[in-house]
Amino acid sequence: MGEFKLTSEIIALSVAKTWDRAKLEWDLDSVYMATEPETCLCGKHPIINACVLTNRINGVSAIVGNCCVKRMEMPSNKIFDAVTRISKDETKSLNAEALQHALQKGWITGKDFDFYLDIMRRQAATLKPKQTKWKIDINRKVLRSIPKSRP
Repeated sequence: MGEFKLTSEIIALSVAKTWDRAKLEWDLDSVYMATEPETCLCGKHPIINACVLTNRINGVSAIVGNCCVKRMEMPSNKIFDAVTRISKDETKSLNAEALQHALQKGWITGKDFDFYLDIMRRQAATLKPKQTKWKIDINRKVLRSIPKSRP
């Protein structure tokens, strides 16, 4: 039910009238971890890891659960995985998708982004204390910036 419902709802909200073309109209606008359960465009309830998708052609927005967004081949799952990882241990690393999203949203600076890309694959033990502090500061910026409800 969910996959067909998602497909039909996305097509209905799109300019294109086929799935393969319609899904290309949509961008991942934002992600959030809802404090109250929400309902996906496909009808699944409850969802906590939610995404706001925006159609770049007609401007329509839709709330879609992370599982459904994966079917649209968007990086939301990688973003949620990284946020979950650093929420459990602030010394862990974000991934490139989460960093790119944070930069696009203005949660981190270009300088933060460049620094993090340079050090993200390094073991924590090899970082200098200042580098570790900066990395943790960036992780905290991202954690503080993830909305708890639809932005």
